[in-house]
Amino acid sequence: MSLSLSLYLKERKRNYLLISLYFLLLILNGLIVTMSETLQIFANDYNRQFMVNPIIETIYYLATFGIALKLVTDLFEEKVKAYQYGLYIGFALWLIAVPFMSNSALKVWLYYLPSQLLTVYLGIYLLSHYRQVKQSSFLGKYTRLIGIMAIIFGLSIVVEDTFIIYFRDIYHTNMLKIHNRNVSEDLFHISLCIIAIKYFLSNYQTENEEVPLADKANLISAVHDSTDVYEEEQYYFDRFMDKYGITQREGEILQLLLQRKHNQEIANQLYLSLGTVKTHTHNIFIKLQVERRSEVCEVWEAYEKSELSQ
Repeated sequence: MSLSLSLYLKERKRNYLLISLYFLLLILNGLIVTMSETLQIFANDYNRQFMVNPIIETIYYLATFGIALKLVTDLFEEKVKAYQYGLYIGFALWLIAVPFMSNSALKVWLYYLPSQLLTVYLGIYLLSHYRQVKQSSFLGKYTRLIGIMAIIFGLSIVVEDTFIIYFRDIYHTNMLKIHNRNVSEDLFHISLCIIAIKYFLSNYQTENEEVPLADKANLISAVHDSTDVYEEEQYYFDRFMDKYGITQREGEILQLLLQRKHNQEIANQLYLSLGTVKTHTHNIFIKLQVERRSEVCEVWEAYEKSELSQ
């Protein structure tokens, strides 16, 4: 969490802040679960409150799913779709409605079930879209893994919760005993933490990596070579713009789109309003006959490949 927060403070990328909030919620939830297992007085009050009005759990599940959904859609440079908003609203209404049922194992099982199924949904979503992420990148390598983990652990949590709720917990009027710990859920969160730590550490290593002294002698000549490469790429890019009728301003935005920058980043870099960037991006999509940012990259790569092969 501290790694993502420090990167957010340095780069001001919203997703780093969302990741920090996500892991903060996991930590707080883990603390509450631990207290409910070790402090009997706290456990009694907490479990009674849960059966009547589980406001803490409701906020936790809505917040974590909302953050996860936003992170996943941002990863593929997509907007949250209408049906996904519908899922979120339906999830919220479900968490509000179920507590009105009479106390029973079924009530608790129904309360937890949607969050587990939505974890599986996010895993399926990742697996169905992961090829849109550059496979040589860190995220490209781990997107598929996280998707598989979400599906496997999501289903494991359902099975474990079903067993605990129906065979270990007690929901009698004069006796209430709830086991809040879920081992599958803990393992899933630990796995996510490990991947996140590796990701943020790799970012730090890349930023702090120094050029070895032995390589510095070749740096000047490399700069000259890169200048020639840049001029060649600019030549092909200018021809690409002419072919598709892309204006100068659209070309500036297109170059940043090819760098997989988000609209707000483009607006900040070019000192444009967000609305202006969205308008130009929409026009670029029309001219290239694409619907997604990833397809913009594919069109450019196909064009560049055809030019180089001639």
